[in-house]
Amino acid sequence: MKLAHFFNFRGLTRSKSKIMCFSAFLLLSYTVKADDDTIGAIAWVQQSAEYQAIASQTFKNAANQIEEAVFDSDWTAAIEQFGHTGMKQLPNAILLDLDDTLISTMPYQAELALDNKPHSDAEFNKWVNTERARLVPHVLELIQKASSLGVTVLLISDRTCLPNPRDPCPIKSKTLKMLNRNSLNFPKDQMFFRGEFSDWNQDQSSRRAFIAQRYRILMIIGDDINQMIPKTSNLPASARQKLVSQYDQMWGSRWFLIPNPVYGGWRDTLKSSLKSNIKGY
Repeated sequence: MKLAHFFNFRGLTRSKSKIMCFSAFLLLSYTVKADDDTIGAIAWVQQSAEYQAIASQTFKNAANQIEEAVFDSDWTAAIEQFGHTGMKQLPNAILLDLDDTLISTMPYQAELALDNKPHSDAEFNKWVNTERARLVPHVLELIQKASSLGVTVLLISDRTCLPNPRDPCPIKSKTLKMLNRNSLNFPKDQMFFRGEFSDWNQDQSSRRAFIAQRYRILMIIGDDINQMIPKTSNLPASARQKLVSQYDQMWGSRWFLIPNPVYGGWRDTLKSSLKSNIKGY
């Protein structure tokens, strides 16, 4: 089938038809190229030995730090707790991001890429309903070490609660079923989802403040710096990089990142295509 027929350019002059065909070709080429960027990132997470190694060293290093953190009464990973006294009276906890830190959404991301579909709540819920998500490699080592030291593991997620008459947060209930399939059982009051309360919006700051009043946060593990440094999701890339440098002493000690080249703040804050953001010599 000719491209002009596919786009139904009948009735146009030949010159206009050629111009529109060429424009459509450019649009299709750009779409394929953008998809290739995402597909390459998904393939790296799913297939590379390097991702496995990074996950292993990240969670092992975090596990090794917990014991030191527990016995240091001034230790905290939460900016909200810096300079506060009385934290030693609070129970110890680590704060763990859910998607692509505890469990991998890469099969869902791959399904979207293979079917050329955009992310949507409907598509995401369809995947959640399968209850087939797997744990990120080696995360269990950290959870087991925390448990052995009496440290509570708290989950924070931007999955959104949309209540119905039977359940105030159906997505949390579905997530718990998925975690149970992976032999993990988290009490609901140790999981903090977006929208559970009116001020628990997309930004995690309000949930972080809620948690910081109830636990001494020894460690934060996630795949986006917004989970460590609040209110960075809308900052430009240069500002995010400066904040990473400002808090350099926290990385690998109290804050631990799992790489996520597929989605997140690093992509959202780029104002144009990925190609326009790379620099040669």
